[in-house]
Amino acid sequence: MRIGTTLLQRLGRATVATLMVGAGIAAVGTPASAEGASGDPSITEIRGALERISNGTWDESDITLLKKVPEVGRNVPDPRDPGTLTTMPARPISSEAKKDSASASAAGALAISCWNQWSYVEKKDIFGSRIYRFNVQTEWCYDTSTRKLVNVDRAVGYINNETWGINFNGWQVDSYGVRSTKYSGWHDKRANIQYCVGGDIGCYTTTYPYINVELGATAGSNPWSWKVTGSSAG
Repeated sequence: MRIGTTLLQRLGRATVATLMVGAGIAAVGTPASAEGASGDPSITEIRGALERISNGTWDESDITLLKKVPEVGRNVPDPRDPGTLTTMPARPISSEAKKDSASASAAGALAISCWNQWSYVEKKDIFGSRIYRFNVQTEWCYDTSTRKLVNVDRAVGYINNETWGINFNGWQVDSYGVRSTKYSGWHDKRANIQYCVGGDIGCYTTTYPYINVELGATAGSNPWSWKVTGSSAG
């Protein structure tokens, strides 16, 4: 079977027996399905290249092969791309006094200042086009008198700008809070991203992009300090 410009239609008509070698993806060296004169990759070759990219044993020949089939290549995360991290400046979101019921003294409301910060990583396919953006937004508040963090008020993450076949399946890690010393906090997010192509090949790998953010004393000299300490687009 040949894979050409009508890949998805051809995959949809293929039988499981043709596509599968045993119960898994074809291994390196398995004889490929018959090819036409054009030399288009066979389904077996495509499945083998996807498997090697998934398990980290790929080489440039696998990238070259998958580029011959744009219908598949547009859904393949580039293993050479660690992702591009972008961090936006933190901004104050409130200058008015707020009351925190857990830590307000008998004298009344604490003087609270709150800040918001947004970071994201973008992943590219093997053609160099973005296939998704993984965003993390953090809002934290501190007592302006003691300079101690009061809470992490908002800790959200989301995926956007994803192309077809890129599925967000929730969080592997969703952690945030203020440490016991009250001088620092954190916000960690790790997503579950599943990659799929058409026909009976279906979904073939999962990656785990993450962003780790430190707040307060572990990020700098001020309670409004922040720092991305680790990130990956998966």
